[in-house]
Amino acid sequence: MSFENIFTDYLYTKKLNINLKDLKNHILQTKKTYSGNKISNVGGWQSQNFEIIHTKTEPIFNALDNEVKKIKKKLNYRSDLKLLSYWYNINSRNSYNTPHRHVGPKSNQVVSGVFYVQTFPDCGKIVFRRNDPLHDLVYAKQIEKYNSYNSSIWRKIPEDNLCVLFSPSLEHFVEPNLINKNRISMSFNYGT
Repeated sequence: MSFENIFTDYLYTKKLNINLKDLKNHILQTKKTYSGNKISNVGGWQSQNFEIIHTKTEPIFNALDNEVKKIKKKLNYRSDLKLLSYWYNINSRNSYNTPHRHVGPKSNQVVSGVFYVQTFPDCGKIVFRRNDPLHDLVYAKQIEKYNSYNSSIWRKIPEDNLCVLFSPSLEHFVEPNLINKNRISMSFNYGT
């Protein structure tokens, strides 16, 4: 008899060592230049999508390229992965992001992620939701201790310099920022 993990999603996290002061100033300056998008954000500000790497983001993407290669290898993905797009997020008090996935017109996305530039306690966790709507019906009220087999949601606490990589098809959202300081992050997609 054998016990196998099947149809699993991944969540990869790593603390990077990036100069956050320069990046934070660049994002705040960008906010002055661009009005912002309304996609999954409620309140707060989300920049337009960028495809060309800015000099201030170059150190981050050099580091992220190495981490994305690890996921490519784990997925046994044949093609090389490159940065497709990135954007900035500033969530002020009571701002949040509604449930969404990073799939759409550019369906060649393989890895999505977020990099945290400025965080504080209670500034809003990122929450991942299982891609199975019937899961809770099977396990509701029967769980003694939650784990990766029986959980329907998985939360990550944002930290400065933390990079979180995940499958673009994995539904996720961001809880409200409960404090009077801005949470600043950068989101991105890699693919072919």
